[in-house]
Amino acid sequence: MSSPTVPYVLGGTLSERQRLATQAQGLEEPARWLLDQIAIKPGSRAVDVGCGPIGVINLLSERVGTDGLVVGVEREPRFFEMARTEQHKRGLRNVQLVNADAVNTGLEKDSYDVVHERLVLINIPLATQQAILTEMLSLLKPGGTIAIEEFDFVSFACDPDHPSWNILFNTWCDAFNAAGGNLSIGRSLARLLRAAGAENVRMRAHANLPQVGEYQRTHVLSLIESTRELMVGPGQLTELELSEHMAALAKHLADPATTLIDRLVIQAWGTKPN
Repeated sequence: MSSPTVPYVLGGTLSERQRLATQAQGLEEPARWLLDQIAIKPGSRAVDVGCGPIGVINLLSERVGTDGLVVGVEREPRFFEMARTEQHKRGLRNVQLVNADAVNTGLEKDSYDVVHERLVLINIPLATQQAILTEMLSLLKPGGTIAIEEFDFVSFACDPDHPSWNILFNTWCDAFNAAGGNLSIGRSLARLLRAAGAENVRMRAHANLPQVGEYQRTHVLSLIESTRELMVGPGQLTELELSEHMAALAKHLADPATTLIDRLVIQAWGTKPN
């Protein structure tokens, strides 16, 4: 594929595919809120860029109705096949899936009412972020809406503090950033949209305090499991150290007396100039 494309930081293991599917379900509430602000009309044409196993194609499908169209774009073949399975399982007849790169989707320009992405930009360097936003805007009709959702890890913390949290989280952050990710991307979304040429840009942050039994409560352990190979090695952790810290942190997070503040879900949306 052409373009400044980069490998997916979190890999493609079975645990990662399962994590993404479960994560999408946990993020439905803020996603519904965002799509309600856009007020998508029946018959609209929408794109979900980097949809992964499901993204928001199901939510867009509800809103555009039987006369509308939702296109899910996914580069990674393993996630694309998962999305096809979900499409058939849910009976999403107004959804079309395209196996293509987010920076070069191959879709018709100036043809869509809404173009959305979630948790794509966080994995890639600035030049690729800019290329994806440029592509997204190019797909929109004049006056159409671009909407993006990303995490910002500024709030991610537990109380009481725990040494295994600090060791694992700091090691994971270093590995993720070294692989090209950007854990503070959320705060810059409005600026990135304006720089790409979007107008009427708005922004919203959603915070959460996951309780014991909720998926987000132990999400950090799933992240670590998906990137074990990035965290083990000289100057990092041994396999034994990693396993011991994960067990200790799992016990800490299972304690109802432990407070967990999740990552911020930050959304920004705007319109393509007429």
